[in-house]
Amino acid sequence: MKIFVNARFLTQPVSGVQRYGIECSRQIKKLCPEAVFLAPKGIIHHDIAKELNVKIIGSRSGHLWEQVSLPLYLAGQKYPPLVCLANTGPVFYSNTYITIHDLAFYHHPEWNSRKFSAWYNILIPRLAYRSRHVFTVSNTIKEELVKCYNLSPAKISVTYNGISRSMMEASKSGVPKEKIILSVGTLSKRKNHPNLVSGFLDSRYYKEYCLVLVGDKNKVFRDGGIDEGTLQHANIKIFPTLTEPVLIAMYQKAEILVSLSLYEGFGIPILEGLFNGCKVICSDIPVYRELFSGYVSFCDPLDLDSITAALNDLEHIPSFTPTQLRP
Repeated sequence: MKIFVNARFLTQPVSGVQRYGIECSRQIKKLCPEAVFLAPKGIIHHDIAKELNVKIIGSRSGHLWEQVSLPLYLAGQKYPPLVCLANTGPVFYSNTYITIHDLAFYHHPEWNSRKFSAWYNILIPRLAYRSRHVFTVSNTIKEELVKCYNLSPAKISVTYNGISRSMMEASKSGVPKEKIILSVGTLSKRKNHPNLVSGFLDSRYYKEYCLVLVGDKNKVFRDGGIDEGTLQHANIKIFPTLTEPVLIAMYQKAEILVSLSLYEGFGIPILEGLFNGCKVICSDIPVYRELFSGYVSFCDPLDLDSITAALNDLEHIPSFTPTQLRP
C-alpha cells in the first residue's frame, strides 16, 4: 500500500517545523519512491515540490483544504496511510501518523493570536488521540504529551531533528569566524529577543561584536516587543528573511550563536550553530538540557544579569570543531 504525505507545509514560510517536514519528506521519497506527496494550491517552495513530485489536489487551501479536501481525496484512494509532519492534519481521518513538535499553544496561549491558540487547542489533542502513532522531536515533548494528553508512551516515538542536506553539502572547514553574535528565530515573545538585545547592550562586547537577528514576524504570533528604534543601533542588525545559502554562510561566519527561547520542542538553530563551529549560549530550559548539555553555556533567559554575564564570559564558552560533533 502506498504512503501518502501531507505536504501542506510547502505553502508556508520555512521555520523549524517546515524544515523538518522538508527533510523528512526527502528521506521518505528516498526510502519509498512510490510515496505520494499531496498539497493544496499556493505552493511557495516550487523546487522542493518538483523534487518530491507533489500532486496538487482540491480547490481549497489552508485548514479547510486539510480538513475537507485532503480526507475526501484519501477516501477515494481507499483510506491509505497518511503521514503528517508539521503538527496538523485532518482530524476525522484515522489512518494518520502525525508529528507534534511542541505544546507551546497549550502552555502559553498568550504567545499566539487567539484564533491560532484556540484552534490548536481543539485540533492537536484530537489528532493525538485519533492518530495511529505520534512522533515528536525530543523526550521532553514526549513527556509533555504523556502528561498533558494522557497518551501512552508506547504510542509516541522521538525522531530528533538533524542538519539539512543543503547545510551538509555547503559544509566548509576553515571559514574564518567574525565577531558576530547570531540569533535565528521568529520575532515572537517566545523567542525572547528583547532580553537578548538588552543583555547585549549591557555587555562589555557590544561595541566589539555585531548582534545579528534573523527572523520574520509571523502573523500568528504576538509581537516580540522589540523596540524598533533599538534595532537601529549600529551594532545590531535584523534580517527578516535570508535565503538558505546566505543563512548558511551567516552560520559559518558567526562566532557565537545565542538562543534565549522561553520554550522549545527542539532548537534547530543551536544544532546548526554547533555544526558550523559556533560557540553557543542558550536558555536553561528542560529541552536544551536534554539535548545540548556539555556543548553549550546556559543562562537564565528571564534574568538580564545572567544573560549579560554569559555574554561577558565568551572566552569560557565550550568550543568544538564541527568534526567533533558529526557522526
